[in-house]
Amino acid sequence: MRVALCGADTAVDELSQIVGEKCVDRSDADLLVTVGEQALADCAARSESRPILPVDIRSPLSPPREKLAEMLARLPAQPPTVDVRPLSVTAGGQTSTAVFDTTLVTTEPARISEYAISVGNRRHAECRADGVVVATPLGSSGYSRAAGGPQLEPGTGVAVVPIAPFATHTDTWVVEPPLSVRVERDDSVTVFADSTRLAVGETPLTAEISAAPPLSVVETRHGRRSNWKNSNESSPHL
Repeated sequence: MRVALCGADTAVDELSQIVGEKCVDRSDADLLVTVGEQALADCAARSESRPILPVDIRSPLSPPREKLAEMLARLPAQPPTVDVRPLSVTAGGQTSTAVFDTTLVTTEPARISEYAISVGNRRHAECRADGVVVATPLGSSGYSRAAGGPQLEPGTGVAVVPIAPFATHTDTWVVEPPLSVRVERDDSVTVFADSTRLAVGETPLTAEISAAPPLSVVETRHGRRSNWKNSNESSPHL
């Protein structure tokens, strides 16, 4: 299997020694190894269709860098994959792709705003909080989890989590896109798609969030897919 490394130059240089003769140019590769969040985000932005093995991101789908050589040696010719769906986010007339999460947060720290969450065409919930984060399964291990959200399996929707809510008890939600988050108060709020700032505004600023084309991510977790053994009888599950 021909492998291409994508990511920051220093990390790619280091890992190219591990990959060795399997390492080829990206255009010729059967499998892309993305190093860090930005490399994976770049794949989503160009709707990459080839299998991707992400390393150096905070997710159960991302193996440790030191395990990469062993993992590549055990991969079957057609590795098992799961579809991970990024988000297409539109706010303030700008559109971007979010692999991990979309965040609306008050521009001034420690300020409260109000948000209305709608799923499809139906108003779903409201909250008063510093912000709201909408996380994909890949992003649900990061900021949204620190804010009290669930960790999601691929294919289970997105997590909607208030950030520092102005309430003793608050809900989080797992919903299916499309959805929208609307600012309901005259406080400046900034909208991010991953780390990209899309818009700054007050009510009625709205982030429209829909599903983008999926990424095919190699499934490397223990015991998740039986065809590891079926495809390569001599190799145990990773």
